[in-house]
Amino acid sequence: MSIRTRVILVLAATLALTTIMAACSSGPTTVQIVETTKAQNKLDNAEATRQAVIDAGGDPDATVQVQIDDDSAAAAANADRAATATALAAEGIVSEGVGSGELAQGAAFEVVVPDGAAESGVIIVEILTFGAEGTKFVPEIVKITAGSTVKWTNDRRSASSSTAHPGQADEWDSKAISKGTFDKEPASFEYTFNTVGCFTYQSQFSGDTNTGAVCVE
Repeated sequence: MSIRTRVILVLAATLALTTIMAACSSGPTTVQIVETTKAQNKLDNAEATRQAVIDAGGDPDATVQVQIDDDSAAAAANADRAATATALAAEGIVSEGVGSGELAQGAAFEVVVPDGAAESGVIIVEILTFGAEGTKFVPEIVKITAGSTVKWTNDRRSASSSTAHPGQADEWDSKAISKGTFDKEPASFEYTFNTVGCFTYQSQFSGDTNTGAVCVE
């Protein structure tokens, strides 16, 4: 092999190696490729799950929850509260709270009215989970002025509701409040109170036996 031929081969090999190195330095690394693949798989799985829910006739933006079974302890507790509320309303019994000394008429339980001035505007009540203590409305009892709005928010995938006990002078039912799979903001429900009095409520969903009250001045 002549010297000229050898030089040409060396130059060609050098050019090829340089091209390969340049391509490697400007392209994604192996770790980047793996991470990108994982992220794409997660997106594909989420979209497949969403489509499966749609195909089954469900709502892909809400976690499906099972409401309280008729024979469960939670259902029995709710039935007792409802019966008490109905009886109180029918007999016109007024239950006196403590704190500011306000009254709670037709409520499912005696309401301890918070001290201090009533709030106005939009009052936030968060639906939070506290481990073994379960889910709670925070704050549990609010005192507001007539015409103000209470906004319940739930940043959990599990559904809750804000449902007034029956037989009161004001009633509402939020239905399911739950954060959708692709939602960035907490799910919420708002209700404006114009009737003066204290009104008790509960959640209608399984495992959610917490209660709350709204006192309106």
